[in-house]
Amino acid sequence: MNSVLSAIGLALDFVGAVFLVIGLFRPVRPTFPGYAYAPDDAARDAAFGFAGGTLLAAGFVFQSLTYFGLSPKCASWVNATAWAVALVVGFACALVVYEITHRLVFDRRRAEGARKWPEIAPYPLDRRRGLCFWRPKDE
Repeated sequence: MNSVLSAIGLALDFVGAVFLVIGLFRPVRPTFPGYAYAPDDAARDAAFGFAGGTLLAAGFVFQSLTYFGLSPKCASWVNATAWAVALVVGFACALVVYEITHRLVFDRRRAEGARKWPEIAPYPLDRRRGLCFWRPKDE
């Protein structure tokens, strides 16, 4: 009999680690003229880092609760079910956190670039590439 909190924490750690690895090893894209670090790249880096880091922290919190005396013991099938549910819920939360962070950072970096360097054409909105929700339609 193992603690169900450890199973949930491991699932959240797994999703968080996957998001961090995808963020670290995504391919380099050409930049927009005038930008050394495009707002979309900054937004994607921040979004992958924040989503992955948040889930890793939540997973470590769940796992550490067993060391503070909160350790409900469950059967193996309950742990497996809790792990699977935490994996799906963690992935859904990571997508939402990614999209919100991407949107906020992209808009802030785009506005900052337009304010600092007005001689450069504004970074086009159609280059914003989130994962799913706020992705503009490809033409």
